[in-house]
Amino acid sequence: MTLRLPPELDAELRTVAAEDHRSLRQTVVHALETYLGLPETAEVKADPEALRSLAEAREAVRAGDIVHGTEPVRQMLRGRRAS
Repeated sequence: MTLRLPPELDAELRTVAAEDHRSLRQTVVHALETYLGLPETAEVKADPEALRSLAEAREAVRAGDIVHGTEPVRQMLRGRRAS
């Protein structure tokens, strides 16, 4: 695909790419993905339950209440079944 941009936009993309240490292609792809994700983001922001869940998840991460890998999760599940 060939994309022709106004010179000002081209210059701005190149500046952002350099600042983010990304290629111009990566910067354009990232910008498009962000733009295309806006409706989904708006949908999440409009859902109080989703926002509550995100806040709880952030708090759990801040409190260190997280596990990594499958084995800790399996151990947690075994503990729940034993209760």
